[in-house]
Amino acid sequence: MSTIMGSPGTDVFSSRPEPDPAHVVQFYTTDRFLLDSLGASLGNALKIGESVVAIMTKAHQRGLLRRLSAQRIDLEKAVQRGRLVLTDASEALAKFMEPSAPNRQKFFREFGGIIRKAEAAADVKHRRVIAFGEMVAVLWKEKKYDSAIRLEQLWNELARTHFFYLRCAYPAKAFRGEMKGEPYHTICAEHSIVFPA
Repeated sequence: MSTIMGSPGTDVFSSRPEPDPAHVVQFYTTDRFLLDSLGASLGNALKIGESVVAIMTKAHQRGLLRRLSAQRIDLEKAVQRGRLVLTDASEALAKFMEPSAPNRQKFFREFGGIIRKAEAAADVKHRRVIAFGEMVAVLWKEKKYDSAIRLEQLWNELARTHFFYLRCAYPAKAFRGEMKGEPYHTICAEHSIVFPA
């Protein structure tokens, strides 16, 4: 995959006229920085009629909801209409992970269905879905590096048949020392845009 390096302050999910999907990775230094940028990006998507799928840790989910509420977005209505889908990252992983690797068929069934429903719920013409995922970061924290990389590949495969923008995020501290070499470059290679810490 061709990778473009971006600047950390850029809003990677601002409304764009072109329909091409992107798989973005962000390496963040603080939770606040991540959540502030997510709140702005995902809030903007909801305001302009796009759908949002957020697969996050429970702590980050709470932080995101506070930021969206501060923008006076009707979260209850967005959830009821299927335009805002919130899923716990660990619970989502349990639906398709096997001891050695992600199960491709189970992953496609679970997230293909979620993306399709979110597409149908969007108010805008192209039914674009903005997705944010932390499942890979959970796997990385558990030292399941091969599974995290495989999951990034499965997202890329799903993007060939579904129209969505995906943003992954890893804490920058997870790539210190020896992890800053080949593991970091392997993760970056699975993304079209990289936003370094």
